[in-house]
Parts: sequence; C-alpha cells; structure tokens
Amino acid sequence: MRLPLAALACLLAVPALAQDASVRITNRGARAISEIYVASSGVNAWGDDRLGSKTLGNGASHLVPLPPGQCVNDIRIIFDGGEAKERRRINTCSQGDLVFP
Repeated sequence: MRLPLAALACLLAVPALAQDASVRITNRGARAISEIYVASSGVNAWGDDRLGSKTLGNGASHLVPLPPGQCVNDIRIIFDGGEAKERRRINTCSQGDLVFP
C-alpha cells in the first residue's frame, strides 16, 4: 500500500507542463500579409513584427512561437496596402491555428 501512495506523492510534486501557446497564421485572402503582431492580452504594446521581411501570400502560413503558458493573446495583421485586422483575447493554447481575413 505504501508504494502507490509514494508514487502518487511523486506525481503531485511534479509541476504540470506549461501549455504550448504558439499560433499558426494562415492567409486565405487575396492580398498578402506583410506584418504580424502578437501580444499578451494584458499588454498595451504590440512589440516587434513577427513576420520580419517575409510576406504571406494566399495559402501561406507562418508559425509564431510564444512563451509556454502565454495563452490569451491579441493578434494584429497588416495586409499589403496597410489595412489592419485584429483579433482580441484569443486562447492560442486551445486555438493554435488562425485564418485571415
């Protein structure tokens, strides 16, 4: 009886693994995506463009790595020509693929 209790104690002592918060952005629109911003929903700054010098044409995808456990995020994409689309408070741990527009 002591062995199962000891095993249970070990399991409880191990912290749960943080969830993967990475998000894949896919472009299904006619215009290319030229910029991608992802920020934790509690932050009032977008930070750096996650796409860099690349662009995403129709059907192309880009994986944005995020810190483990940073699950609730705001996402902003900029199309060629400057139009922006935003999605707020997206749980990227449970919804890891987003399609724009």
